[in-house]
Amino acid sequence: MRVLIIEDDMILSLSLEIMLKKLGYTQVKKAHTGEKALETLVEFEPDLLLVDIFLGLGISGIDVVKKIQQNEDIPVIYITGNSDDYHRSLASETNYMSYLVKPITFTELKKALAKENLAV
Repeated sequence: MRVLIIEDDMILSLSLEIMLKKLGYTQVKKAHTGEKALETLVEFEPDLLLVDIFLGLGISGIDVVKKIQQNEDIPVIYITGNSDDYHRSLASETNYMSYLVKPITFTELKKALAKENLAV
């Protein structure tokens, strides 16, 4: 299973990659901006997206997911520091599986993947 991590915090994206690899995911790529995520999507063709909502400058993680979901149905797990109702309501405009609030643990990620039958 191919996983694309869309996260602007390089330390957190590396941490997520390490967690995924411990869970048996071997094909993991990272994008640090929404624009880079859209470019990477074409060549990598992921089966799962782990998406931060706020990606700094440029388009948001939610906007990235909206663009992707116009053409493809790829499972999405939001991993974000935005736990408020406003951001949850924006996320609800997309089709997503889980909404995890940072900081997340290995166990939380594992449970979210298992719940959606995405465990390797």
